Amino acid sequence: MDRYFEKFQTISYANTIVKNITQRTVVLNSVYNNPLFYYPYDIQQGERPDNIADRYYSDQYKSWILYLSNKVVDPYYDWYIDNTTFDEFIVKKYGSIANAVNKIKYYRNNWYSDVTPTISASTYEALPSTLVKFYEPVPINDVIVGDTKEYTRKKVDWKIQTNSIARYAVANGAGFSNDEIVDVRFSLSETGTGQVTFANTTTLVLQHLAGTVTTGTITGSSYVYGRESNTNTVFTVATSVSNNIPAVETTYWSPVTYYEYETEINERNKSILVLENRFSSQISKQLKDLLR
Repeated sequence: MDRYFEKFQTISYANTIVKNITQRTVVLNSVYNNPLFYYPYDIQQGERPDNIADRYYSDQYKSWILYLSNKVVDPYYDWYIDNTTFDEFIVKKYGSIANAVNKIKYYRNNWYSDVTPTISASTYEALPSTLVKFYEPVPINDVIVGDTKEYTRKKVDWKIQTNSIARYAVANGAGFSNDEIVDVRFSLSETGTGQVTFANTTTLVLQHLAGTVTTGTITGSSYVYGRESNTNTVFTVATSVSNNIPAVETTYWSPVTYYEYETEINERNKSILVLENRFSSQISKQLKDLLR
């Protein structure tokens, strides 16, 4: 059996003899930096590193090779987790599935969901100058030429931290929790939403805004309500602080929720590289030598 931490030196820590897990070493760069020595593998639902190590290296304790090969620092959250465990992780981190699904982390250029990504040259030439950046010419026979007939959305994942920010003068905003979703109500017909980015007794700052959030008519009963904290306070002033996504660009950006963000990370973790078995003994020996 080839247990990873058995190779680490022991040290005295807090009057206790322990393994020095803070040790780091680079193992056989000639192997790790050569893509020809690996093959791609997609982790299946519920499949653990020791399962794969046992199958490919005939030793479940060689799962550390998979970790080093794929730069896994946290063996739990840097490894692909099944749907049930993923949802448990979401609840633990964000309080509930609903919070993660509804809260926005950032905005992203949505080229991937555009149902009509290609436009004619005449349509392109008629675009406002601020929208030109979202397109690129379609090559003719793999060559960009002067008489381009079509343009298509650029496949780049531009990100913006938030679409806009607003500040409110409130009666008492101390009860709001950071990042909670709030409802902004000027009147029955003028409402909006946002997420808390700053709050104290007199000021509330929101980002990720939608609906009517600064342009409504303020009355004596205009208020902001926090969906998690249940804080409810009137406001007397609503000011736009910044507008990162102009109205003309709105359709080119989509919000990315926390749930989508975490899902994408987990899906990336699903695809790993498995080092060929013929190198496993060589890697083990060098690690043991380096950690003596």
